[in-house]
Amino acid sequence: MNKIPRMRTISAAIREIKESDPNSCFTEHALRKAILTKHIPTVMAGKKYLVDMDVVYAYLENNFLAA
Repeated sequence: MNKIPRMRTISAAIREIKESDPNSCFTEHALRKAILTKHIPTVMAGKKYLVDMDVVYAYLENNFLAA
């Protein structure tokens, strides 16, 4: 069975991250920068960027744990 991606707007993605980790320093600005530099793929819904939360968490795990 295919898994449905957990797509979120940028602000909703940051809200979800902050709910799971209230002390997270990952900001909306940092997410937008990762999107604009093509580190995180998006889907456009009208004028809004949608991101897959599994991709966002993978990005955080791969880029911030390696630092």
